[in-house]
Amino acid sequence: MIKVKFLLHSTFRSNPAFELIEQGNLNQQELHALADLSQDPEFFGVFRRKHTEAAGSAKLAYKEVALLFYFLRNAGGLPQYFKSGYDDEVNLTMAKLILEGIFEIRVEQRFYSGSAAQHFIYEFQEQGRNRQHPLLELSSGAIRYAVQLNEVDTTSLASKLYAYNTVPLLFMPANALKTFEEVEAFLRIGKNEPLTQELLKNWNKHEPDRKYSWISWSRKQNRRHDVRLKPTYKIYISPVLEELPAVFEKAVRVLTGSDAFSFKIGMNREGLLRPDKFVAYFTEFGHLMTAADRLGPVLKAHKAQGVPFTASLDDAGMLSWGMDSASDEILKNREGGSWRAAVTEKLAASISLSKTEKLSQEESVDFVLKKMMLEGVDTTTWTAV
Repeated sequence: MIKVKFLLHSTFRSNPAFELIEQGNLNQQELHALADLSQDPEFFGVFRRKHTEAAGSAKLAYKEVALLFYFLRNAGGLPQYFKSGYDDEVNLTMAKLILEGIFEIRVEQRFYSGSAAQHFIYEFQEQGRNRQHPLLELSSGAIRYAVQLNEVDTTSLASKLYAYNTVPLLFMPANALKTFEEVEAFLRIGKNEPLTQELLKNWNKHEPDRKYSWISWSRKQNRRHDVRLKPTYKIYISPVLEELPAVFEKAVRVLTGSDAFSFKIGMNREGLLRPDKFVAYFTEFGHLMTAADRLGPVLKAHKAQGVPFTASLDDAGMLSWGMDSASDEILKNREGGSWRAAVTEKLAASISLSKTEKLSQEESVDFVLKKMMLEGVDTTTWTAV
């Protein structure tokens, strides 16, 4: 893990390449895009690079940072009111703002920001990063892929990162697995199948609808887990499609004997070709680890697909874990409220920033991985720092 130097006694200045646009001076298009923020009392406006329309050049400005931007138009130390709050969080925030180019840090007689400031921000360079695990390789591959895309919209870029390692539809017969009934037949959970009876005995089935594109099961006679109040831990079970029926049967039997309170699987071929096709949910991390210990030996012989930006639970990438924070949005949209969705959104913003720096591919990947640590993500495990 890389560390950030203590920066707060340094000399800084606001980057003269940026201008600060107060909310009332934004144009109608910008105001419409930021409508959700207009009621936030801390929202001030946006920072925008002068003389460029580059993607990622505009950044939200909140009052405290806006005030600091005005204060540091003349180079100097941080103001006294900042010094009373010197702590690791303030230090990381300042490092992040330097990497984003909003502020510059003085080293000797020169000022640096963006990728040029990395050498002065980090305590030491990361040593011996393990790139051998399949999930780390997948995650790095996803970042390299995104860096090469000519994609300016960060929302679209985040979606592409989230879907990375999905198998293209062209690898399937044209009419295969188009309905959830066909998926059930494929998984051998039709009306008269032995596994169906086992499921019915222990789980309540929930069929997909317009808003929810999964076939899911919840534990019978289970105390309700309120996702709005508590985080949810989940195991991703990620076999290649041809091995899914056998993996599903074995995993269901383990999950039935575990503390999982729910699990789900994709409702059609689009859902089954994605890497995160099969997910089991737990209320406690210890319950997740116990289930993973039982699933590992049972599924070891099967070929994995692998879910990028998740923490590994085995050597092959078949099993990995993530967490959904407490949220009303837990089952909406792509995977609203999930850690992996948050990670890909942060990655997309960092990749867009790297493109404004005009870095090479390898420099961009290195820059993004290091910046993600400032975003609270450990990229050796893709878990929270």
